[in-house]
Amino acid sequence: MTPDPSRAAPSLRELANRRYQDEAWGPIALRPGAVSTTRHDDIARLMTDQRGRALDFGCGAGQFVIALADRFDAVVGVDISDVRIRLADSVLTQRYSQYRDRVTFLCIDPAAPLPLPDRSFDVVIASAVLEAVPDVFFTLDELARVCRPGGSLLVSVANVCYIKHVLEMLAGQIPVTWSATRDMGQWRAHGWDGGCLRYFSQRALRDLLRHTGFEPEQWSGSGSFAKLRRWHPNLCGALTVRARRVARESS
Repeated sequence: MTPDPSRAAPSLRELANRRYQDEAWGPIALRPGAVSTTRHDDIARLMTDQRGRALDFGCGAGQFVIALADRFDAVVGVDISDVRIRLADSVLTQRYSQYRDRVTFLCIDPAAPLPLPDRSFDVVIASAVLEAVPDVFFTLDELARVCRPGGSLLVSVANVCYIKHVLEMLAGQIPVTWSATRDMGQWRAHGWDGGCLRYFSQRALRDLLRHTGFEPEQWSGSGSFAKLRRWHPNLCGALTVRARRVARESS
């Protein structure tokens, strides 16, 4: 393949739009107590008693926002993909108009501050998104800014120390945490490992959260038979944590 010197590198928004341009929308049925769980199930289980205002950072087409609409006074979903935000808005209007007064979707610039007031949310969710943001420190500083002191942050990330990934690395392969394939043509179109820019372990995520003003409170993990495996984080392919926004004098 001969490179075209006039072709600019695609932006994160372009990559996301390309990846999800044919996305089919379907509702999420949350099963927080199931034996096998998704990231969303895990987050729902760790936020059972949470109320007030919630932010879903990296909300995609809004499925999780809609699933949470009955639990909160207001839910805001933000994403860099204008294609997915338009889909979310369309579904909200056509199928869930009863939530129109409490659900808001916004398209954001991945490198700009969030267009949201300080301390305006009781719960902030970041599911399968910290791996792909341009600057994870900037992002978490912004999430800390909009989360009220004492509020909760729910994070889910792929676990690079998952035993399957460790065995792959011992065999000379890098872990594939976001992509369903190792095909380089697919990675060229949708980003390395499906758009993953960084990897996390439990320790790295814990240290990052503490550095940015959050104290981890409870850990979990999702996947097949996760209820039986989450006693050790490296037996689960994804890590989920509930952390508390630490109140600071300078906040």
